[in-house]
Amino acid sequence: MILGLTGFSGAGKSTVAALLIEQGFYHIDCDRLVHSHVYRDPAVLDALADSFGPQILCGGKLNRKALRSQTMGNPAALQKLNDTVMPFILAHIHAELRAHAGEDIVLDAPLLFETGLDRECDRVLSVITTPELAMERIIRRDGLTRAEAEKRLSSQHPPSYYVEKSDYVIVNNEELPALKEKTLELLKKIHDAAL
Repeated sequence: MILGLTGFSGAGKSTVAALLIEQGFYHIDCDRLVHSHVYRDPAVLDALADSFGPQILCGGKLNRKALRSQTMGNPAALQKLNDTVMPFILAHIHAELRAHAGEDIVLDAPLLFETGLDRECDRVLSVITTPELAMERIIRRDGLTRAEAEKRLSSQHPPSYYVEKSDYVIVNNEELPALKEKTLELLKKIHDAAL
């Protein structure tokens, strides 16, 4: 089974992914693939420098802070970034899916719907929370100011977007034990439905 996992920043998606890994799922982390493979590819770096300027490179490597300053809160720049890197990301993801065919896979992708990767999944699970809780979490987790957190969240979809498009939704407005319980209950429901 391929379970798509998505949600906005600060909702708790990474925590749910970790719980699924504990339950035996193979984890394809699209963010990690981007940072460990795609953003190290010289062809991608050249394309990004062409699109965003040479200041986004430093010593032949991606200057994430410089790139983020251009894309955060700027939907047009974010779209340009996604258009540039997406073909490379999709190639890596499809290779991972082929390599682990027949296993239970969690495809962890913030842009699951936007990239069409939801069509690769048997089921889609979104993790959501209130915007205020998401903001508190990313301020604490990423060391952002409130203004930076607001800017990040302003470029993301509201909870309703995920509710409308997903097979399952976990509302993560409580502490970790409650999230773990909800995840395990949902996993049992998913497995029962697959039988």
